[in-house]
Amino acid sequence: MPRAIVGKGLRFSLRHAPCAHICRYCLISESRKRSALPFSRFEQLVHRFHDWKQSSGREDLGIGIFVGPSFDYDLETLKGVARLHARRGAKFQILNLGGLRVRRGDELIAWLEERRAAGIMGFHTSLAGCGETHDRWNGRAGDFDFQMSILRLAGERGMVRQERLFLTQNTLPIFDRLLDILDHLPGELRSRVASPFFYAGLAARYEDERLTEEDRDNLPERINQLRPARFDNWRSEREWIPVMLETANQPRKLLLKLDVDETNIDHLENTSCEEIFAERERQYQDSYRKIPALDELCAHYGDRTNRKIYMMSRDVEGRWLEMHERETGTMTPVD
Repeated sequence: MPRAIVGKGLRFSLRHAPCAHICRYCLISESRKRSALPFSRFEQLVHRFHDWKQSSGREDLGIGIFVGPSFDYDLETLKGVARLHARRGAKFQILNLGGLRVRRGDELIAWLEERRAAGIMGFHTSLAGCGETHDRWNGRAGDFDFQMSILRLAGERGMVRQERLFLTQNTLPIFDRLLDILDHLPGELRSRVASPFFYAGLAARYEDERLTEEDRDNLPERINQLRPARFDNWRSEREWIPVMLETANQPRKLLLKLDVDETNIDHLENTSCEEIFAERERQYQDSYRKIPALDELCAHYGDRTNRKIYMMSRDVEGRWLEMHERETGTMTPVD
């Protein structure tokens, strides 16, 4: 039996601000292509779904957005993204630093001050080691120093920072040095988490860089205390398998991703919200209909000797789906 899929909402995605560089562990793609769709039409579409959610009493329906892949927005787009966050009771106050175009000196200060005036209160940095190690992972020479310069300027102006620090075989030996550098930055540290790479996008190429059970069990306390609260059960594949099989027969509830661009915006604007959601849910269900059930995938591709660490069961399932595609030619389902 194929795995049952139930949509729990929609996540609208617009490729609006291409990255100025491509991280080797990017979850999205290697493309720098930008959609020609004006942000205003994307925003109007998402507002229409919020209106439909309220008028139809669908309070259980999640509505999310992703406008990226970088957050290098102009000010009007930034304000529009903030309005969309406000529709779901959230605030858009933190900008991701990944993928930004390099700015220096007065240009960088002016960019930062403009965003602070627009309501941005801090920045989120994702770091894979420090210095040249980070630069290699992030695909741009000088990227580590560039991000540090932004965090330093921001901290001096009373802005906050959030940090995600990736743990790999080649960042673990320099992790203390990275923490020392970050601890000397000015400003408030709002959050800091350490994590392995997710198994998605380009990061799936780097299985040899994953920590093992032995690495995990011997992490120093300075690193171990940085496990994120939501995903602190770092398990190997062999440890995930029995956990996954406990719920293998239950439907998978997903926030359905909907890419919006110049090729489908006319259709979306002229179709009811209910029909759009139902159509996207059917597309997901059709793509999963070609895939064996989770327990069958596990029986065929599960590796009960694999001691490499994954943060989520979906990472392990992603490995199995990729192997299934290579073996059978059946495309990995949309996700």
